[in-house]
Amino acid sequence: MAEVAALAGVTKMTVSRVLRHPEKVNPDTRKRVTTAMAELGYIANRLAGGLNAGTSGLVAAIVPTLRHSLFADTLEGISDVVSEAGLGLFVSSSAYRSDVEESQIRSILERRPDALMLTGLTHTKAARDLLRGFGIPVVETWETGDDPVDMAVGYSNREAAHAMTAELIRSGYRRIAFVNGPAENNERARHRAEGYLAAMKEAGLSAPPIHVVHDEAAIRPETGAKAIRVLRQQSDIDAVFFTSDIFAVGAILACRELGIDVPAQLGIAGFHDLDVGRVVSPTLTTVQVPAMEMGRKAGHMILARLAGKRLATHRQDLGFSIISRESTRRPH
Repeated sequence: MAEVAALAGVTKMTVSRVLRHPEKVNPDTRKRVTTAMAELGYIANRLAGGLNAGTSGLVAAIVPTLRHSLFADTLEGISDVVSEAGLGLFVSSSAYRSDVEESQIRSILERRPDALMLTGLTHTKAARDLLRGFGIPVVETWETGDDPVDMAVGYSNREAAHAMTAELIRSGYRRIAFVNGPAENNERARHRAEGYLAAMKEAGLSAPPIHVVHDEAAIRPETGAKAIRVLRQQSDIDAVFFTSDIFAVGAILACRELGIDVPAQLGIAGFHDLDVGRVVSPTLTTVQVPAMEMGRKAGHMILARLAGKRLATHRQDLGFSIISRESTRRPH
């Protein structure tokens, strides 16, 4: 550090400040220090620094899967925010299993992170007790609820599914099926099912049995194609609402192969508003959710808590939007 300071023409204290709180250092000075670090091949000893300061300089995040671009967007959002504050991001995947998540939480806490971001509100009791007893900022994402471990940022999956089902009904569809993920360890799937069923009941419509995709970690178009074939054999449906755009796009491609006219014979709707839904033909009606903004907001909430600031609210509802496209525009 002394060599870096000498080369940059600053004090060791300034080098330390660049490493710990870069946002508080003049940009020109910060650039001189980082340039000197690069020239000298200097790597800060975060472990030693953390022992002195009582911090690790790390924020941890657990997502259900790294295969889904949505969670990558959320991770990018939080990474953008915490990296600007000089913090590192450690990422782990729970494979949609609460027991795996609990094990990962234990392992992560052993490394003394400064904060933790989780996906969803469903955790084992042991995991909730661990997190509440550890005393670091915790932000749960992708849902809002009445009893977060600490803080929560997301949207209402129940209201989103209700709104999409109501949109299909307004478009003239009546025999609407819903393809969902397993709800046992995933309150997002449970709340989406509740929203779908409530909208169908309010419209006086009979809801077919929910088609559950059990291999939720493997989100592939083929899954949606398979669901369409099964549903068309089992019941007389005129629309399918999928819990994922990936499934919905696979269903559209399968309908093309089977000679099913979308949207005249069968309406197709998805969830998440992925890029693929905008380029498939017909374009996909879907629920748009603020995936990256959830990560950014979680990062800002964490930084505020680490700075000792009192938050106006511990729950942030970012809302959602219904995006109506060609796949549900049924000819009158």
